[in-house]
Amino acid sequence: MLRRNFAIVSLVTYGYKTKPQRIIQLTVSKLQGTHYEPIFHTNVNPEEPIPSYVGNRTGLTDAILHQAPSFLDIAQRLLNELDDYILVAHDASFIHYALQSEFNYLGFAFNAVHLCTKRLAKKLMPNMTSYDLSYLTRVLNIPYEEGNYSDRLGQAVSVLFQRLVLLDEKGDLISNLLTSKTGKLKNAIKDSHGSKFSQLPNTPGIYKFQNSEGKVIYVGKAKNIKKRVLSHFYSNSKKERLLCESTSDIDFERTGSELIALLREADLIDKLNPTYNYIQKKDYITYHIISQKNKLGLMELKIERRPFMHSPNEIFLKRGDAIKRLIELTSKFRLCPLKTGLKSRLGNCYLDEFSNCDGVCQGKEDIGTYNNKVANALQYIVNEKDNYVIFEKGRVEGEKCLVLVLHGVYQGYGYLDHSQSIASIDELRNFIDNKKHSYHTAKIIAAYRTRYPRKVRLIEENDIR
Repeated sequence: MLRRNFAIVSLVTYGYKTKPQRIIQLTVSKLQGTHYEPIFHTNVNPEEPIPSYVGNRTGLTDAILHQAPSFLDIAQRLLNELDDYILVAHDASFIHYALQSEFNYLGFAFNAVHLCTKRLAKKLMPNMTSYDLSYLTRVLNIPYEEGNYSDRLGQAVSVLFQRLVLLDEKGDLISNLLTSKTGKLKNAIKDSHGSKFSQLPNTPGIYKFQNSEGKVIYVGKAKNIKKRVLSHFYSNSKKERLLCESTSDIDFERTGSELIALLREADLIDKLNPTYNYIQKKDYITYHIISQKNKLGLMELKIERRPFMHSPNEIFLKRGDAIKRLIELTSKFRLCPLKTGLKSRLGNCYLDEFSNCDGVCQGKEDIGTYNNKVANALQYIVNEKDNYVIFEKGRVEGEKCLVLVLHGVYQGYGYLDHSQSIASIDELRNFIDNKKHSYHTAKIIAAYRTRYPRKVRLIEENDIR
C-alpha cells in the first residue's frame, strides 16, 4: 500500500449545476495503509426545501434534514479532516466540484488533490464492460447495497481502491497521477526560502513578493493564497519568470474574505508602488456630470471625461452609466434635454421623448427658475449617495469584518469580535482603519454591491454625525 494518507469521500447531492451544488448527506473515512477508519457520516441541512424526486430516491425529508447540521456547521471540521489528505472517490471530479461549490458559497477556499477510482480502474483493468461502481463491485465481489446512501458508497469505494492499489504493484501509476496533479515548480524560488510555500495558508488574503533587499516588488490578492502564489511559479510566461527570479521572500496577510483582499491589494499597490504591478498604476478615466453657464447665464449639464479624483459630484466608471443618470435627472427635475446634452438639435426640443421640459429652450421659463432646478438636481446627486456598511467574514472564527461607505465614499475597513455590538456610526468608525478612496476601491465595491446586494446594510442619514 502506498505510504500516503487518503480520505474516502462520498456524498449525496441534488440539483443540476446549481450554485452551490447542494450536499444533503456526507461520509468521510480515512485510509492509512490497510487501516480503514470512518470519521463521520451525517445528513446535511441544505436550508431550503428539497425537490420531491430527491426525497423519493433517498428517503430523506425536509423534516429529517431540518434536524441536521448545515454545511457551515461542519465546514471547518471538514477542512481540518481533509488537510494533507488525498481525496479518493468514484467520479472524484464531481465530488471535488460539489465540495468546492459549497465551500465557495460560504467564502472558504477549497482545492484538494483527488484520485478517481473509476479512472484508476480504466487504466488497471482495461476492457471491462462497464466502470460503474455497481458493476465493478459485483465483478470483484465487493459488498455494496446499491442506493443513495453515502456511507454504503464510501465503504464500497474504500475496498475498491485497496484492490486497485494492489494491482498497481509498484505504485507507479498512482504516483504519476498524483505528480501530474501536484506538479513541479517551473520557476523554483531560492532554496533558502523554499519553506515559505509550506507556510502559505489556503485562505483568502494578499501576498507580497520581496527581492533580496526586502523591497516589495509585487502585491497580489487571492481566494486561496497558497494556490495563487504557486500559480506564479507554474507559469511559462516571460513576465512571471522575471518576477519569480527576482523574488527572494514571500509574505502574506490573511483577510478572511475576497472583498477585503481586493481592497487591501489596492491599498498596498497605491502605497508601495511595486515594480511588477502594472495595471493598477495607470491613470484611469472616469465620467462626471458637471454644470457650466452658457452666454445667457443658463446652467447646462454635460458629461466630462477626466482622470479619477474624488469630488462631491457623482463618479461613473462607464459613460453609459452617466448617460442613464442624465436621463433620470432630466425627467425628475423637468430639465431641458437640449441643456443636458441628451439632444443635439439646435432650437427648441421635441417633447416626444422628454415631455417634462417647461420651455426654457423657447423662452417660456425664467432662467433663474431653471438654474434653481439644475442646482437641485446636482444636490440630489450628492444627497442620494448611499451610506452603508458591509459585513464579511473575519480572519478567524468568532471575528467579522466591516467595510464602511459614507456618501458613496469608501472610508476603510476593520475587524471586530462577534460579541461586540455597535450602537452608532461614531462607534463604528472606531473599528475602521481609514483607507484611500480610489478608482479601484470604487470599482471593487460597486461590483460587490451588484453581486451581493443582500450583504449591504444601508445607514440612515440621521444616524451619521
